[in-house]
Amino acid sequence: MTNRQAIALGLAGGIASVALVAGPAGAQQAGPAHPVPERLFNATVKEKAPGEDLVAAGRLVASGGARQGGAAMACFTCHGADGAGDAAGAVPRIAGMPAWYTYKQLNDYASGSRNNAAMTGIARQLTESEREAVAAYYALVDAPHPPKPPAGDIRTLQWGQQLAAVGSTDRALPACLNCHGPDGSGLPPSVPGLAGQHAEYLALQLRLFRSGERDNDPQDVMHAVAKKLSDEDIHALAAYYSRVRIGGETPRAEAGR
Repeated sequence: MTNRQAIALGLAGGIASVALVAGPAGAQQAGPAHPVPERLFNATVKEKAPGEDLVAAGRLVASGGARQGGAAMACFTCHGADGAGDAAGAVPRIAGMPAWYTYKQLNDYASGSRNNAAMTGIARQLTESEREAVAAYYALVDAPHPPKPPAGDIRTLQWGQQLAAVGSTDRALPACLNCHGPDGSGLPPSVPGLAGQHAEYLALQLRLFRSGERDNDPQDVMHAVAKKLSDEDIHALAAYYSRVRIGGETPRAEAGR
């Protein structure tokens, strides 16, 4: 199985999510020590690789072939044909995101657990199977990244890299890589990749988590982290991760000179 397929699977429902809060994955056969919210396990993307029919159905939804809404519902109208999103920040890159994560976001938009003026209406018109299919499709898309944005202020990149790598002991702020991985690729099924995501979008989501306007993450982890971040921290992290490329060299302070 390829790495891209592994991302698409969602890897055993919520097992990886439990590992984030319950310890190492060595005891996968045992049940969780404490009750875990059902929403961590509500994925219908199974352990096996998505079949061709599922991927084809997802491609159809992405191109405007959902049962309701027609062309007005085409994902690529905003997210692009390859899921690369919009560098202006309003539309995220969704190519290569864990299938279960995208599936859950669509369910949350539909239920009102996550609010967005555009996505709420779209998600509510998609059927459950269409949400699953389009999530699996975009998980398998390997869109090229645009050129790295200008490095900007060197100290900002340095600070973003430090927060990502080690956090801040003074503020009990954990390192981002603890959950999002050393290369920002995320941890399927529930932790999204940050590498190469548009800086404006990352900054917006961190501000929404900080304020509590967005609170649809498992165990409220992101609110607990984001409320400790200053505006400068958020700007630095967004600038740093927008320059990270999975499998590539970690951006350094002198990058972009």
